[in-house]
Amino acid sequence: MENDIAVKIILNVVETTEPTWRQYGIYWSDIDYLFIQRGYEQGGFNTSKFSKLLEEKNIFSINKLGGILEHFKFDKKYKRDFAGNPENQFYQDLKKGKAGDTGRRFYKVVENFKGHRGYAYYQLLWRMLVCCNYLKTNYNGNFSNFLTTKYSEFKNKEITENEFMNISLSEWESFKKTKPWDKLYGIGENVFDFLIGDLIDEDGRSIEFAKNSYKLDDSNIRFLKATGICKNPEHDIVTTYLKDLNLPYTIREINKGIYSYCSKTALNEVEEGVYIGDPGNHGFCYLHRCSECKVYEICEKNFD
Repeated sequence: MENDIAVKIILNVVETTEPTWRQYGIYWSDIDYLFIQRGYEQGGFNTSKFSKLLEEKNIFSINKLGGILEHFKFDKKYKRDFAGNPENQFYQDLKKGKAGDTGRRFYKVVENFKGHRGYAYYQLLWRMLVCCNYLKTNYNGNFSNFLTTKYSEFKNKEITENEFMNISLSEWESFKKTKPWDKLYGIGENVFDFLIGDLIDEDGRSIEFAKNSYKLDDSNIRFLKATGICKNPEHDIVTTYLKDLNLPYTIREINKGIYSYCSKTALNEVEEGVYIGDPGNHGFCYLHRCSECKVYEICEKNFD
């Protein structure tokens, strides 16, 4: 696809959804909350709804979830026959109280969750528990502490939270080359970027080092393939291509815009009879909505 056509398609998406994605900002004080809510939002698993149930059960914290596995001798690797459904030993032990009241409550949430589970629900839950246990054991149950500690080790000096929030984009890119996410079970570069991508300062301004954050989620993949902008999307190839277009938005803003435009979940998600988000801005890059898109005539319309 020619660059000028790609620019028109992307600008339509980002400009149309701007009122939506401008609301995604996250303060540093919420980063631990975000770790649970977003860290395992993979494979179609609706962690936002799952997190609300954890909150209702008063077990929504890295420390509480991380404490569950302290009652077990476990290998980090997910074993389907051990934790692959509520009838397996792990969940039955939780049900019987082996991990106390927190374990019983977690079992109830897992068993009764009616939101989008995706294709790897139990595997993602296991990874979440293992990772929360790791953060509880090594970083006081704080993802924020993990970030500042890892960056301090990288710089070979103690870095405060305020200093961390003000590091440059080039420093962040150098830090990422050390793969700081390696010990976070189930978290790769794609998700690690996503976790810090919406950080804002006290004045509501986006953090400089996060402006190139990009999560190649299902919505972004569908958009890139359907439009014909990129038929075989890979993280680094996509981000390099978007940078070369010199659009008046950051990579993260484009990323959020595409997600908002193409998220079928956001279109269909209903709470108490009220649609979340504006249905006019969501659910595109599906055949049944194609003709409603302002740029459908210049799109390649590569639908499966």
